[in-house]
Amino acid sequence: MDAIRAEHAQLVYVCVYRTRLSRYRERAANDKTLMLAGFLTLIGCQLLGEFIQRALGLPLPGPVIGMLLLFIGLCIRGDVPKDLETGSQRLIELLPMLLMAPAAGVFFLGAGFADQWPAFIAAVTLGTISTMIFCGLLLRFLHGRNNRA
Repeated sequence: MDAIRAEHAQLVYVCVYRTRLSRYRERAANDKTLMLAGFLTLIGCQLLGEFIQRALGLPLPGPVIGMLLLFIGLCIRGDVPKDLETGSQRLIELLPMLLMAPAAGVFFLGAGFADQWPAFIAAVTLGTISTMIFCGLLLRFLHGRNNRA
């Protein structure tokens, strides 16, 4: 009788484990699909911006035009699609790695960059301070808007 109970418990454990594993695999596959769709949306906006920039000869870079098109599209839509949210979140997680290459490149410029350090430090400091102020004001605005809704 104990052998039957042990076998039954093992069978139940295997069934539950496989069910959870299949759900996890399903969710992971869905997240990868959403992330890929989000990446393709971002790249599509960038390519569209490049096309518009080259076709019209605008002085703005193509990715900036693509970002503006994406912003306008999201404003018209009213919310961010799940695929774009998933893809963007993954890029935000990798953002520090994207900034490491330019930062490392500055140190290899050597003597050609030696007389430009004060301007570089001033630009980084002012950029950081203005970004912090802007983000704080934006957070306050969005938080107040969220409380009213």
